[in-house]
Amino acid sequence: MKKNILVKFDLQIGEYEHQDSFIFNDKKTEYGYCKEFWNLNKKDELKENVFWDNQMLNAISVYSETEITNEQVKTLQQLGVA
Repeated sequence: MKKNILVKFDLQIGEYEHQDSFIFNDKKTEYGYCKEFWNLNKKDELKENVFWDNQMLNAISVYSETEITNEQVKTLQQLGVA
């Protein structure tokens, strides 16, 4: 059965911190979410559950994950949030 998982990411881009969101269709590990969101080639951990990008210049981690309804997905997509 398809699930709607809203994942919020903490991103360290150079000296800047940023947060972004994405809706996944199935539950994954924290690395699985980061790998799919940033298209990571290999698992390089900066520290526990914080992963380097492919160039080892920026870092990503999962801030939160929440299962949401189809109606919530539609609303978030209409608002351009996820």
